[in-house]
Amino acid sequence: MIELSSFPKDFQDCVLFHGHVCPGLAIGYAAAKAGSAALKLIPSQDEEVVAIVENNSCAVDAIQVLLKCTFGKGNLIFRDWGKQVFTFIDRKTHRAVRVSFIGTVPLRDERHALKKKIDSGQATEEDMKTWEQLRTTAVHELILSDSRELFDIREVEVDAPPFAEIVETRPCALCGELTVSDRLVEKRGQKICLGCVAAF
Repeated sequence: MIELSSFPKDFQDCVLFHGHVCPGLAIGYAAAKAGSAALKLIPSQDEEVVAIVENNSCAVDAIQVLLKCTFGKGNLIFRDWGKQVFTFIDRKTHRAVRVSFIGTVPLRDERHALKKKIDSGQATEEDMKTWEQLRTTAVHELILSDSRELFDIREVEVDAPPFAEIVETRPCALCGELTVSDRLVEKRGQKICLGCVAAF
């Protein structure tokens, strides 16, 4: 069992939000710290900070916790590009940094070999303990490493997305569920939602 008290308090907060300790969460934690340091960011009460994330991995949860960038506020933008890359934008200063993971995940091969053994049901209790220890060590190394060893950090020019706005909703002509008006599609003279279009 991993002792949360061995980690910094703000990483513990990330773990409580995410649900478990893992290297992916640690990468997001380190990326958010690197971006914050480069731009002197503080957590976003509203939409002052924008995060553009190029994956939907565990890492993104740390960014939500540390920088308060969320889908609900419209300041968390997801691009499904499969890269551990994060762009942070400060709307106040109009500056942005792109933080790209270039490091190696510590003990990756050893952990993966043990995970296969665990998943196959062939792991011993000692194997389980070793896997937990390796995971904890990897996470500690990631969150304590010099960010320059883990990331390529570059200032970039990026247009911030528009601020979130209140939108009009209308019922779908088929299912009746309220839908943002500009997401309704006209089919056979009726305005229907994308869910119903898929089933049409």
